[in-house]
Amino acid sequence: MELKIDAHLGCLGTYVGRYVPEGYFDPLGIDEQLEVMSKIDGLTGLFTFYPNLTLPSDPVKLIQKLKEFDMKVSNVAVQCWRERKYKNGSFSTNEKHIRKQTVELFKKAVDFARAVQADSVLLWPAHDGFDYAFQTNYFDSWKNLVDTIKEIGEYDRSVKIAVEYKAREPRQKNYVGNVGKLMMLLNDIGLDNVTGVLDVGHAFMIQENVAESVVIMDSHGKLGQVHLNDNYKDADPDMIVGTVNFWEMLEFFYYLNKTDFKGWCSIDAISPRNDRAKGLELGVKMTRLYKQMADSLTKYANEIEKNLDEYRFIDNIELINSVIFKT
Repeated sequence: MELKIDAHLGCLGTYVGRYVPEGYFDPLGIDEQLEVMSKIDGLTGLFTFYPNLTLPSDPVKLIQKLKEFDMKVSNVAVQCWRERKYKNGSFSTNEKHIRKQTVELFKKAVDFARAVQADSVLLWPAHDGFDYAFQTNYFDSWKNLVDTIKEIGEYDRSVKIAVEYKAREPRQKNYVGNVGKLMMLLNDIGLDNVTGVLDVGHAFMIQENVAESVVIMDSHGKLGQVHLNDNYKDADPDMIVGTVNFWEMLEFFYYLNKTDFKGWCSIDAISPRNDRAKGLELGVKMTRLYKQMADSLTKYANEIEKNLDEYRFIDNIELINSVIFKT
């Protein structure tokens, strides 16, 4: 696994929230944000949004802008959730005109991503779900979801589309809510270039084991993106990666290290009550630290795997402790 780390500008945002609508911070200018990012060791990619009103919309100008800060576009996230028209879903809705608009938006985003040489395009079905019983037709909704994403994926098979799963928020129940439903969706779509996103925070909030999730996705060739944050397994507050769930995160990086994942590990965290620049820097440092620990464990892979085969958990923990915690 090749470690490449990126982040989006929201990591240095104002953090507007339900209870603090004015945000926790004053806004930074684009150059200020990029300057902060450029000074963080190991952060080399910008996860940008489409459309984006704060960065150059012309691909050539955007590439040149990021070169000034020794950065490049990593992935492109299509904003198909911010407008009220998407309240019934962007992909599953029975409103044909909304689905058509979504497809056209993604086609433009795919063209943009190809022009800026992005690794992939993020597709998050944020509003595609339901809140109450008897609110939606599940047969039609799933069919629309599959058909719409398939149409997007078929537009340019050379561009990777990565579908992100999340159990809830903004809906109470999202159609693509766990790694199993994601894999079912990707199977129904049946396109090689339509892959998945493993957001470890989304997996934690539904108490998935993130190491198991990465193995499921990688085993089927569907690991398209990795998003890094943390939580207490009850919500998705986008806390700094590796600061809560140490052992599961270490196991996740150990198994991620066993894949041939060549994509970006994306810092998707906020730090509303602390210095936001330091928070982003810590996220990058934690990512590199976990990768280093996983690398050190890889040297003992034969012994670790033998213990796994024989279900010797205590022996594995003692071995890992001896490798990781050297005092």
